[in-house]
Formats: sequence, C-alpha cells, structure tokens
Amino acid sequence: MIVAMKRISFLIAVWLGIALLALPFFCAPAQTILSARAEGEVYAVAESSEVWFYKSENENDKLFCIPRTYYVKVLSRGERFSLCEYLRDATPYKKVVGYCLTDSLTFVDFVPQRPFLYREVTVEYVLPGASLGNGSFAGLKETFVYYGTRYEDGQLYFYVGKDGAFDYIPADEEISFELNSDYLPDPETPAKDSSLSGGLSAVQIVLITLAAVAVLVVAVFVAHGKKSAPPENFEP
Repeated sequence: MIVAMKRISFLIAVWLGIALLALPFFCAPAQTILSARAEGEVYAVAESSEVWFYKSENENDKLFCIPRTYYVKVLSRGERFSLCEYLRDATPYKKVVGYCLTDSLTFVDFVPQRPFLYREVTVEYVLPGASLGNGSFAGLKETFVYYGTRYEDGQLYFYVGKDGAFDYIPADEEISFELNSDYLPDPETPAKDSSLSGGLSAVQIVLITLAAVAVLVVAVFVAHGKKSAPPENFEP
C-alpha cells in the first residue's frame, strides 16, 4: 500500500509540475496572443476626428480627416510621419497611400476585422433651367466613394473618389456613420471588470482543481498513516 501511495504521490507531483508550467500561458493577457496575429501588419486607430491624412510628409499637404474610430494600415512608422494606407482595392473602393502624424495615431497590437469605413455618398447636381417640363430630369446624380472630411474657410468638404480620380465635393453637414467600437471601448461606457463576472476563468478552474487534488492527497495520507490501536486481548 505504501508503494502504491508513493506512486500516486509521484504522479500527482508530475501533474502539478506540468500544470504550474502551463499556468503562465493561461495567465498571459489576451494582447500577447493578439500580438502574434498582428506580426507583419501594423494598424493604428483615429481616436479623434482630427487625425489628418496627408499627401506627403508636409503638414500643408492635408487631404482629409480619417473617420473617427477607424484605422489606417501603417506601412512604415517614422518619428514624425508614418507612411499609411487607407481602404483596400475592391470595386468601387480604391486604397490611398499617404502619411499621418505618428503622434496623432493610436497604435494597436492586433489586426482589426473591419479597419476601414466603406461608405459611398450620392450627390445630386441641380441644373437650373435645364428642363422645360416638370423638372423630373433637371438633376444629375453621381455616387462617390467617401474617404473623409475637410473644412476650408468655414465650408465642409468630402474627399471622394471615383474611377481612380479624387477630388472634393461641398457638403452641408457631416456624414453619419456607425462608430467602430469593436476594439476601442466607448469613452462613455465604463469597461467591464472581468474579475466581477459570474463565470470562472481557465486559471481559476486550474487552481480550484489543483487545490481539490491536494486536499484529496492529504486526506489519503492521513487516512492510511494512522495505525489503529491493537485490541486489548491481542496476543502476538
């Protein structure tokens, strides 16, 4: 029985050792795992609506402000300017390559599933006096790919593209779009404390299991370690 208990205790010790070696993996933050996924691709988010996309490494070459909460793919990170890419080539969308101020970006260590805002805007041009009838065909409608906004002398403009050409069109009000809150929490929404959640994490399950096994081992040793007193009428 003693030999069997020694074998059991040895196996338990080996198992405990393996569990302790694996514990750092369970305790590793999610960002460490996500970093491995992001190797080779770097993204940065525009946390504010004032993150400019520039044509060159010159602050006078402003093109548009990136839609807030959306990302640029960083091709080369520089001390002052970073070479960036916005959108992907998928008809009718066309990516643009330019620069962002490095300090204006918030770099992340994961690859977002939907980094860019894919949005189109339709503009109707009214041609005064072009119709002699009821005016049904007096307007010309054009649809453009939306990239971002820019204010110039108090006028709002959309930076748009169509068939490989890019330009500005005047707008009366900001475009509405869904904020990308999948990766950065809304500042108005407090982050949920995972330590207060009802479910058990993998680490907690491992620790509880190890504690239960340890208690069981101690109980077995106590049960088999005590020698019962011989009866009074026992004769050797």
